[in-house]
Amino acid sequence: MFRFLFIIIISIHSAYAANHCVILQYHHFSTETPPITSISPQQFDDQLDYLQRNNFKILPLRKVIYQLQNQLELPDKCISLSIDDAYISIYQNAYPRLKKLGWPATVFVNTDAVDAGLKSTMNWQQMREMSQYGFSFENHSHSHLHMIRKKHNESDSAWLKRVQQDIQTAQNRILAEIGVQPTLLAYPYGEYTAELIELITSMGLVGFSLQSGPVWPGANFGALPRFPMESQYANMEGFITKVNSLPLPITAVFPRDPLVEPGQTRPVLKIQLPPELQADKKLRCYVSSSDQVDISWSDTDPGWLQISPKFDLSPGRHRTNCTMPSSQPTRFHWYSHSWYVRHDDGKWYAEY
Repeated sequence: MFRFLFIIIISIHSAYAANHCVILQYHHFSTETPPITSISPQQFDDQLDYLQRNNFKILPLRKVIYQLQNQLELPDKCISLSIDDAYISIYQNAYPRLKKLGWPATVFVNTDAVDAGLKSTMNWQQMREMSQYGFSFENHSHSHLHMIRKKHNESDSAWLKRVQQDIQTAQNRILAEIGVQPTLLAYPYGEYTAELIELITSMGLVGFSLQSGPVWPGANFGALPRFPMESQYANMEGFITKVNSLPLPITAVFPRDPLVEPGQTRPVLKIQLPPELQADKKLRCYVSSSDQVDISWSDTDPGWLQISPKFDLSPGRHRTNCTMPSSQPTRFHWYSHSWYVRHDDGKWYAEY
C-alpha cells in the first residue's frame, strides 16, 4: 500500500518538475493604445530581462503542445509567448526585442482586419518577414466574432456552421499568406463552450482561452489556459508569481462548460484533487478577485470540493481562481475556470 502511494506522489511531482509550461498572452505593446489590453515597451523589457536573468526557456507554442500531447519532457522553467490580434505594435515593439534575443512567439491572427488593411494591424508582408525569425501565426478567427453568441432565431446547427466557416476562412487565409497551416486557435474574447471545443477539435485544432494557469498533460486541450499580461496584470510582482507557477493537478472538474445557465448568478464549480496533496489545508480560491467564496470539501468523496461565490455575478465574463503553495519556496500551484453569465432573459447584449 505504501509503495503504491509513493508511486502516485512521484508521478505527480514529475509532472510539476518537467511536464508543464506557462503561456503568457499579450495584445498591444504601446503606451498609446487602450491600457486594458496594453503593456508598455518598458514593462515588456523588464519582463524579458527577468526571464533572461533567471534562465527561463522560451519555447514555440507548437512545440509545447507537441511535448505535452506526447508525454515528452519540458524544462521546468518553460515559457511560451502568445499575442492576440496582430496589432502593429507587435511589429514595431515586440518583434525587434524578441528577434534580438532569438526568442520565438506565436501571434493569433484575426484575418479580416489584416485583409482590410487597417492601420492598427500588421500586414501580411510584415508577418512573412517575422516568420523567418521565430514568429508563428495561428488562428484567431476571421472576423473576431463572439463565437458563443447565436443570432436571433438561429438554430444550433446554423450557429456552428457559421462559426466553422469563419474559422476555416482564417485557416485558408493564413495558409495562403504565410504558407503554414494553423493547428492552434485562440478563442476571440476567450469565449468558448463545450460545443465549440467539439467543433475545433473536429477541425484538428487545439484551443486557447483566457483563464489563467500553466498548461500540463491533464489540462483541457480544447481550452488551454494563458496568463493575460496587460493593464494591472502586467506588474512585475504578479508577473514573477505567474511565470514561476505550477499546475494544480485537477483530476476531475464539473461543469466543463463555462456558459452559465440563464438565471444563475452564483455558479458552483466542483473539482477533484489527489487526496495525498492535503489541499484542504492549503487551497485558496477566489471568484472575480474576491475571497468572498464558499469552499466545501466532501466528507464522503476524498479530494472533492465545490466552490461558489457568496455574491451574485453580473452578466459578463468571470473566473474562479484557485492557488496552493507548493513544496518549492515562493512557487504556487494554480488552476482557473471561466464563467460566462448571461442576462436574466438568457441573452447577450451589445454592451457586453
